[in-house]
Amino acid sequence: MTPIRLTDSQLQEVLQAARMVPFDLRQAFLEQLAAELQGKDLGDGVVHRVACSVARAITWDAERTATTG
Repeated sequence: MTPIRLTDSQLQEVLQAARMVPFDLRQAFLEQLAAELQGKDLGDGVVHRVACSVARAITWDAERTATTG
């Protein structure tokens, strides 16, 4: 996978979104985020929206799995 270049403010958005994700799922968060950002025009808004969306999806899946066993 090609490295993704982020500005400082975009990196801060990613780090903020990562705080919502359980520690043991952060690698999966970063991998999914990189896959979804690949090939997109990386404006600050796009990075923010995608990072939050991926974080919510991973967190929701983890919570759902925990409650259903």
